[in-house]
Amino acid sequence: METKSESQGFKTQEVSKIKKNKYLSAEETAAFTSQVSLILEAGIPIYDGIATLAESAADEDAKRAFYAISSTVEDTGSLYKAVLKAGFFPSYMVNMINIGEETGKLDDVLKSLTIYYEREARVKKSIKSAISYPIILLAMMAAVVFLLVKKVLPIFQEIFKNLGSDVSSTGKAMMEVGTIAGTVVFIIVFVIIAIALIVGILYALGFRDALQQVIFKIPGLKSLGNKLSASKFTSVLGMMLSSGYSLEKALELAPSIVTDRETKKKIFKCQELIKSGKNFPDALFEIGMFSGIQTRMINIGFKAGAMDLVMLKLTDVYEQEIDDRIEMLVSIIEPTLVAIMSLIIGGILISVMLPLANIMSSIG
Repeated sequence: METKSESQGFKTQEVSKIKKNKYLSAEETAAFTSQVSLILEAGIPIYDGIATLAESAADEDAKRAFYAISSTVEDTGSLYKAVLKAGFFPSYMVNMINIGEETGKLDDVLKSLTIYYEREARVKKSIKSAISYPIILLAMMAAVVFLLVKKVLPIFQEIFKNLGSDVSSTGKAMMEVGTIAGTVVFIIVFVIIAIALIVGILYALGFRDALQQVIFKIPGLKSLGNKLSASKFTSVLGMMLSSGYSLEKALELAPSIVTDRETKKKIFKCQELIKSGKNFPDALFEIGMFSGIQTRMINIGFKAGAMDLVMLKLTDVYEQEIDDRIEMLVSIIEPTLVAIMSLIIGGILISVMLPLANIMSSIG
């Protein structure tokens, strides 16, 4: 079994990959929040603990980054200001740390962020694994088809002509179909690789939120994006309400956590409705943020004065639904891509092999 010290050592190694002016990956972010959470649990001042991490970091960029964060925390007394100034942490993490400091629940926030980003890292790894195999299969089969269409078929055609005959009209038609199908496959492979490169470049340049906006507009993923936004919204409200903050203050900070534009608009609309005299459950019902049963739960919690408990419970429900939905999508991706690629490649191989068989039978 992995000991706590071994786990911490592994995470320190992960965080040593930090590069200035580059967003951390989900795995690296989880490692950082986990380490800072351990520092708080140990009762060590944050700036002192982060300075210790800097000393143990093998990478020079990581050393400088840690020392800069430690210095800012020591000068300002705020981890939020330090990670904001660093510039390479995800915006959701930065804003949640701000909420944690304001509510006095920084340790709880860091633990929840660790779980959140560990889950995100697992999901990305699963999706990458599910997509990479079909793409590799497609690329290999495209290379085989290329050899058949561009190299093998011309050899047989030349042999056939040297024997004093010509390819039949059926054989010509089949070879044309094979050539066209092969070209289509090359175009598909090229487009897939180009899209992957563009997405990777945009992601590396820090356009994560914009990419999420586009991805969650894809049919089948929109509902997942809505659940993610709703989960962030209920998490912030539950945390702030349980810390004694007013509902108005919690709603004021909520838009900074949510990245989805439509959800932001709904939250602003909710604020306007409350200012106009409507109560919170009625405002939520009007903006359509939650389903009917969830709105009734909020209404009961509002009347009972237990809004914080209801919001935290809804956060747990949403996170479970999100996990289940992501697992289902990942389980569908690979077999679907393999099936599509198999149909395409099978059609190409048949269109290539039939004229070859026709040539061979004519020779025979």
